[in-house]
Amino acid sequence: SVVVVLDATKDPYSQVNITIIGNLAARNIPVLIVANKIDLKKADVKKVEAAFPEYEVVGISAKTGENIEEFYESLFKLVR
Repeated sequence: SVVVVLDATKDPYSQVNITIIGNLAARNIPVLIVANKIDLKKADVKKVEAAFPEYEVVGISAKTGENIEEFYESLFKLVR
C-alpha cells in the first residue's frame, strides 16, 4: 500500500502526480491519496477527488491535525 500526499492548494493534474499514481495503478498497488493543507482557503479537496476518482481521498492539515483520525481510519482500511 502507498500513501500519496498531494498539496490541496495546487493543481492535482500535474505530470508528476499523474505519472506516480498511474505507475502505482499499473502495478495494482493500493493507494490512499491525502490532500494536505486543508487549513488554507485555496485548498480544494474536491478537485483532487475529481482528478483521481478511483481512489479514496482524505483531506488533512498536517499543520493543525485536522482530519488526522479520518486519515488513520482510511489507512487501516487500506492495509487490511
